[in-house]
Amino acid sequence: MLRLMIVDDEQIIREALSQMIDYESLGYELIATAKNGMEAYDIICDEYPDVVITDIRMPILNGLDLIERSIKTDSKISFILLSGYNDFEYAKQAMKYGVRFYLLKPTDKNELIDSLVSIRKERFQEEARRKSQQVDLLKTLHIPLEQSFIMELLEHQDTFSSVFHKYQELLSLPESCLYACICSFVEEPYLKNFATDIVKILSTEGLRLDFSILYVKNTAVLIFPATTLATQERIKNSILKLQYPNQSVTFETEFIHMESSEKLFYFVIQKISRFERILLLSEKGESYEIRNHITAPWMISHLEDSITSAPDIVQANELLNSVFIDSMPPATARSLALGLFLQADLSQEKPPIDAACDFFRRLYSCDNVTEIRNLLSVVLVQKEHETGGHKTSSNIALLKTYIREHLDSENLSLKWLAENYLFVSVGYLSKQFVKEEGMRFSDYLNKERMEEAIRLMTYYHNDNIKQIARQVGFGSNPQYFSQVFKRYTGLPPTDYIEKLKNTKHKGE
Repeated sequence: MLRLMIVDDEQIIREALSQMIDYESLGYELIATAKNGMEAYDIICDEYPDVVITDIRMPILNGLDLIERSIKTDSKISFILLSGYNDFEYAKQAMKYGVRFYLLKPTDKNELIDSLVSIRKERFQEEARRKSQQVDLLKTLHIPLEQSFIMELLEHQDTFSSVFHKYQELLSLPESCLYACICSFVEEPYLKNFATDIVKILSTEGLRLDFSILYVKNTAVLIFPATTLATQERIKNSILKLQYPNQSVTFETEFIHMESSEKLFYFVIQKISRFERILLLSEKGESYEIRNHITAPWMISHLEDSITSAPDIVQANELLNSVFIDSMPPATARSLALGLFLQADLSQEKPPIDAACDFFRRLYSCDNVTEIRNLLSVVLVQKEHETGGHKTSSNIALLKTYIREHLDSENLSLKWLAENYLFVSVGYLSKQFVKEEGMRFSDYLNKERMEEAIRLMTYYHNDNIKQIARQVGFGSNPQYFSQVFKRYTGLPPTDYIEKLKNTKHKGE
């Protein structure tokens, strides 16, 4: 369901719009109504509606100003503008912000329904494109993801299930229907040819590998869906017919099936865990080595533990710098960073796939090792050490630090911080913020901005309202700043400054 909000300064219109349409039947949930732009913006900062129906002329932040600020907070919000004036200039300004739905009052029910249906259709198309792009991204990263998956499973067999489920969606592993075909006596010199031939054999059955070929000491493990005995028999016969020059022994095959994919992978990991050298083979026969040091911890796990246990941020960053040196190939650094991100279990829950993919995009857009190192410094180091390694609290501590350092930015939003800085879901972060701070994010942000404004007035004797508004994140909208300031202090900024001056004169 798409989340919908209605904004109008007249209660009778808000109520009429709320009852005019069965929004649920159109796939919408009416989450809130607001009587002015300021109240609407606060709700947007905390609730993130998908669609906002708003009057263009309102007290305290008119419709266009609301749209401008909201788009900076969340560019994905769709607006339907209502106006009692057939004013081309308003429509032209609205189009500048991407608003395509401009309806005249009194609102025509069918026009409003058509607008909502159109927005929902567009959202479905956008979501389909986003999911497709996400699938494509994960496909390009399947080898480093599989490497990280195997490494974690080998090391954390005591928590096998949680590790498996963390990767299951990232690797598109089904709940069941997977089989493992164990091919014995596969000699390493012929691995590339073997991988290519396996792909051809499976394609004749309309099948493909669900995981790269795992290879340990003359044994290849193939994982794919082979649901009938007849299919298995045909595949087995085709494999047994494979021959390569100077091959000394005939292949042997064995099919293994478990009631779930998790149990199948548990069986496979048990089978390969005693080998120190494990290879992953792509469908093209490209080989990727995993070193399974039986008596020593994995490099990734060892590094993540070291970062967690470092006494302070400085030493943790020094450790990160010693590993991610500038001479390291960027591709190696990305693979190592990906593994660190997934092993860190950031947010004490499996990373939401959207948040994980956002991190992957950011990681693979880094052009060099320095950028990768800087990204990890925020995502791993600061997160672990802001509040003694308590990962949930560290999200909030990092968020508050970022706000203090970027208070002049108009674009501060919980959504942006969640998706681009902390890589957790905005819903999760919002609940944690209220739980730990006892207030909504928008209230906290306004409090910090107003306290900074008061500091500028009191200690720096700044009486330029426009300049103060810019310095605390209100950009070119000093009127809105004045309204928020009055709501916070009870006085308009000019009166507050005058009060400070009078107090000073009395003191002298």
